[in-house]
Parts: sequence; C-alpha cells; structure tokens
Amino acid sequence: MTELLGVAALAVGGYWIVKRMKRKMAEVEKHLSEMAAKATGEPKPSGTLVQDPVTGKYRPQ
Repeated sequence: MTELLGVAALAVGGYWIVKRMKRKMAEVEKHLSEMAAKATGEPKPSGTLVQDPVTGKYRPQ
C-alpha cells in the first residue's frame, strides 16, 4: 500500500512539474516574440573602412 501511495505522489508531482514547465515556456516564448517584434532587423552601418598602410589592417574611418 505504501508503494502505491509513493507512486501516486510521484505521478502528481510529475504532473505539477510538467504543468509549471509548460507555463514558464509559454512566458518565455511570449517575451521573445515581443522582443522580436520590437527589433527592426536592419543592421546598423559601421561606416567605411580604411586600410592602414603600415600594418595592412582595416579600421573604421
């Protein structure tokens, strides 16, 4: 009988954990979709690059 109560408690606890995880994942998904809607998606221009004659490396002008 004790084993049956233990299995029932584990099943109820597992159900509660799955329910909480689904709720939390929905909150995170909502937050991410709100952030994606606010983002413009266009890259910001970094300006033109100029090559340094001494080192040969490029740097912003």
